[in-house]
Amino acid sequence: AKEEIFQLHYGRRLPIHRQPPGDVPGGGAAAELRSVEDAVQKVAAMEAQGQVWAQEMLLQVTGSAIRLLDVHSKEELESYGLAGVLRCEAVLPGARSLLLLLCQEPQQPLPDAHFFQCTHLGAEPIRDDINSALVDFKSGSNAQRKEALRENQEKMQNGAPPVPGGTGPRPPPPHRKVVITPSATLNEMETQSQRDAANPLDPGVRRTERDVELLNRVLDDIEAFVSKLQKSAEAFRVLEQLKRSSRGRRRQPGEGLLTLRARIPTMEEFEDTLAKMKYSFSLLARLQSNISNPSSEELVRFLFGPLKMVVETSGGPKFANEIRSPMLTREAVTLLRGCLGAQEAELWGSLGDNWTQPRYLACPGTTLPLTP
Repeated sequence: AKEEIFQLHYGRRLPIHRQPPGDVPGGGAAAELRSVEDAVQKVAAMEAQGQVWAQEMLLQVTGSAIRLLDVHSKEELESYGLAGVLRCEAVLPGARSLLLLLCQEPQQPLPDAHFFQCTHLGAEPIRDDINSALVDFKSGSNAQRKEALRENQEKMQNGAPPVPGGTGPRPPPPHRKVVITPSATLNEMETQSQRDAANPLDPGVRRTERDVELLNRVLDDIEAFVSKLQKSAEAFRVLEQLKRSSRGRRRQPGEGLLTLRARIPTMEEFEDTLAKMKYSFSLLARLQSNISNPSSEELVRFLFGPLKMVVETSGGPKFANEIRSPMLTREAVTLLRGCLGAQEAELWGSLGDNWTQPRYLACPGTTLPLTP
């Protein structure tokens, strides 16, 4: 069986309402096409709102089914029998290469549309493989798929061009970006640098720029982790609803993927994110006079929302309290004491000395080893 690694875009199952031929001029094919285009537009709208989840999977085509496997364990998460596949198309909106599967189980009143972003081979060869498997499944032979596999192999050997957008989906942009506050001194330095390229910028300015870049990376990592937590919670909620509505019946379509997505991150990921939160407080204190829109104080208060979620999801303050490194700087402790509200200060205090004591008191002579 042939395997293909791809990005699975699976926010929610999108029902395709297949209209009767009389509803659209030109008959059933035009009606179906319009419905598929509507589904593509809906996926684009959901993606713009951050409702589309990307999950790397393995797709395996056999003589009787299309299977979705976990990349690491090879556990089967979903299986679509070829008897229930109504349509398989390659859809190319913009620079992406999407595979569309239109499937309908006997007990379903309407078919479901599943979209997959194919980042390695592209959607076309996978479509050809699946469609040839469908022909052979219906005819009881194995001739069409052998030919399709041979042609795809020849294309790969001849060096087919890379798939558009083959680098995978871009991460969502952060909600807040830190900028260096324009100052007369900085502008003068930049002007002088333009006049004489041999004179480098002041080391302090270079360090500020480096710290701002580092802070943005840390905030991006924190945001990505919190988004992962939110999607895990949403998947768990949907999964519980599915289980309650289908007691005593067979597994519902999409249940395997929801089970995978509902798994919470590892404790190592929690530890890494909490350490980055501590590090961000020290960076914000160091950059307090250099950044604005948002300011260091605003970002500290903003971070306490994600911090509360991470602490609660990891089992409470006890786990976070054990995150010793990196310790906060004296300036970071001063910053937090001066800008936190009552509820934020209560959460901060519950995390213990490893979060509330400055580094020079807790462990003199230590450094910040974290490198995001």
